[in-house]
Amino acid sequence: MKTLLFIIPNSRWFSAAGWELYPYNVCLLAAILRRHYHVKILDCNADNLQMEKALVKIADLNPDFIGISCLAVEYSIHAHALAKGIKKCLPCTPIILGGVYCTLMPEHAMKNPDIDYCVLGEGEQVLGELLKCLGDAVLPDSMDGVAYRINGELIIKPQRSFIQDLDALPFPALDLIDFKKYCYSDEKFSFTDTRDATPVAKIYTSRGCPAGCNFCAVEHIAGHKFRCRSVDNVLDEIQYLISEYGVREIVFYDDNLIFDRQRAKQLFRGMIERGFNIQFKPANIAVYRLDKELLDLMKAAGCTTLIFAVESGCNRVLREIMGKPLSVENVPEIVSYALQLGFRCAALFVIGNPGESWDEIRQTMRFAESLEIYCHFSIATPLPKTRLYYESLGRNYLVNDFSFESGAGCSRGWLLTDQFAPFDLEMLRVYEWDRINFSSPEKRQRSAEFFKVSPEEVEQFARNARVAVQKRYVVDQNKRLA
Repeated sequence: MKTLLFIIPNSRWFSAAGWELYPYNVCLLAAILRRHYHVKILDCNADNLQMEKALVKIADLNPDFIGISCLAVEYSIHAHALAKGIKKCLPCTPIILGGVYCTLMPEHAMKNPDIDYCVLGEGEQVLGELLKCLGDAVLPDSMDGVAYRINGELIIKPQRSFIQDLDALPFPALDLIDFKKYCYSDEKFSFTDTRDATPVAKIYTSRGCPAGCNFCAVEHIAGHKFRCRSVDNVLDEIQYLISEYGVREIVFYDDNLIFDRQRAKQLFRGMIERGFNIQFKPANIAVYRLDKELLDLMKAAGCTTLIFAVESGCNRVLREIMGKPLSVENVPEIVSYALQLGFRCAALFVIGNPGESWDEIRQTMRFAESLEIYCHFSIATPLPKTRLYYESLGRNYLVNDFSFESGAGCSRGWLLTDQFAPFDLEMLRVYEWDRINFSSPEKRQRSAEFFKVSPEEVEQFARNARVAVQKRYVVDQNKRLA
C-alpha cells in the first residue's frame, strides 16, 4: 500500500500572524483515502516545526505522494516555500496542493514549478481519483477539479459540481493526529478559541451560503447553495466526539449554521434530547436568521457565545453595496435579548467598501458603539473572485502595492477612493476600535469578560494594535510607542 503524507505548513514561518488551525479537512480526506493508502499527517503548525526540521521528517517518511493544505491566500507563501524545500530532498515525489488558495487562484499557484498538481474545490471527490491516475502513471485529463501541466503547458480543469450528499462522508480520522494538541489550547483574544470547556472539538454541519456578501468568496469555495448534513448525522458525530474523546465543547465552523432555521432548531433540540450537556459556539451567526425562539433554544442547548455578523450600521451599505439581507433596525433587539439570556456577545463590522462614504463609515462606528458589546472592525479586503475585488478593480480603486498575499488579514486598507485612503481606514479602525472597546474602566471590563482575560491584558492588546499601525506609518521611532 502506497503512502500519502498530508502536510499542514507552519503559519509562523513568515510574517503572517500565527493561525491556530484545526485539521478537520485534512482528517476528513484521510478518513476517505485510508482504505486505499497508508495515510500520515504532519502538522507543522500544531507542532510549531521549523522548516528545516519539517523537511528532515518528510524526507525520513519518504512518502509516495504529498498533499499540502493551504486554507488561506495570505498563507500561500508558506505552502510554496515548503514545496520548494520538499522538491530539493524528494525531487520525484508528486506534490499536490489543495485548499482555498488554489481553488481561488489556480493559475497563480501553478506558477510554482515545485507544485505538480492542484485540487480545485472539494477534495473529497477529486483527490482519490487524482491519486489513482498518478499511481497508474496516466494523465488526469478526463477529470474535473484539477490543475496540472503537460509539456510545460498549464491545464486547468473546472471545479466539479459540489457534493450534495454530505452524509455520505465519513467522520474525520482524528485517530491519525494527537487530538490533545488541539482540544486543550486556549488562544487569547480569539472569538472561537477562548475556551468555555475542554476538551473542545470543531465540526462542520453544512457547506455553502446563499447570502452572497460582496466581500466573501464562499460561493466559489463551497457554493452559493446551502448544503447540509442531516441532523441525526451531526448528532451522531457529536456523540462520537463525546464518547471517544470526552469532548465538552463544540465549535461549529459552518459558513451559515442557522440559514435553515427549522433545521437549526431540530439540531439544538436534538442536543438537548440526547442529553449531551456540553457547551458550544458558532464561529459567527447571521443576525437576520435569528429570533427569540431560536435564541432560547440555543441557550438551553448549551450555547455560550454569539458573534453577530452585522457588517455595517447603514442599511444602504448593507443592501446596495454588500448585498446582505439585514436591516440594522432589527439588530439592537436581538443583541439586547441575547444579553438578557446571558450570552457572551460580540459584533463584526466591515468598513471601507467601494462606494461607501466617510459619513456612512462613521455611522457604522456610532451604531457599533450603541450595541454596548465588544465590536471588531475589519477593513474591506479584496479577496480573489469576490465582487468586492472586481468592483475595486473596475473602479481603479486598488493601490499600487495591493497583493492577495500581503499576510495582513483585514487590518490594511487597499482602496483609494474619493472618500478615503488606506491611511484613513487604518487609523480610524484602530482608534475607534480602541475607543469603543477600551476607553473607560467599564468598557475594558466588558471586553475583558468577553475574552476571559484581565483588564490589564486588554489594555496591552489595544496598545499592540496601535503600535502595529504606528510602525507602518511613523518612520521616526522616537515618535511612536515602544
